[in-house]
Amino acid sequence: MLRDQPNDGVELPALEAGVTLLDVDTELGAEPLCALVLDQLLASGDHAFWVDAGDNVRTSTLATLAPHPQYLERITVARGFTAYQHASLLDRLPRIVSNAALERTDPALVVVPAMDLLYREDDIPREQARELLVQRLATLAGLARDRDLPVVLTRTRDDELSAPLEAAAEEALACRATPFGPRFTSDDAESDAETLVYHTGDGWLQTTLAFWREILQHRARAVDAPIDTAGDTPSASSTSVTSPVTPKGW
Repeated sequence: MLRDQPNDGVELPALEAGVTLLDVDTELGAEPLCALVLDQLLASGDHAFWVDAGDNVRTSTLATLAPHPQYLERITVARGFTAYQHASLLDRLPRIVSNAALERTDPALVVVPAMDLLYREDDIPREQARELLVQRLATLAGLARDRDLPVVLTRTRDDELSAPLEAAAEEALACRATPFGPRFTSDDAESDAETLVYHTGDGWLQTTLAFWREILQHRARAVDAPIDTAGDTPSASSTSVTSPVTPKGW
């Protein structure tokens, strides 16, 4: 489904509870995923838990896109640099989310980009990698079900190793580069999550960080959320988003 938006052609799909697999065209980079995550926080006012594969998605991208630095305080980022570290972080995730709920920090979503990336490395046998991956997918599916949460996954390629991600997903979203702008589509026949974001009016499209940041600022205004009007783009170092392997309390 689409969120209510002002009449300026700016729309992003809402993330429903359950596991969603997001497939983004390579040339669009990490920005569509970051924009979806921040849009979810704008709508919910709650917290996101992000488990990254190495340095796959830079926190500086989130910092640049956020309409206001305060949104970054609601994103906890953990990073695994091997398949075993990544699997361990996912094992602990249900406890982290439960503890956050007890502390009245309502979880809004879980994000696991490039989930298959580290399980492709040479330091882990292929069969063991697949077993670890499938088990952690079950953990995420259970978390989505028990907490009624959106869990968003991406993958680095479509092949036998990543096939379980597609099988576990209740919805598959795609963000494609088109001559008229990035387009989100869903494989759900009952979903209306298809949107074409706007172009500049002179026949040229912007798919830069500034482009996605403007979309999120429109969204923030639509829900009366804070916007940084100082004119400065926030940097990752000026926010509470950090990138240790295990954040405090994880």
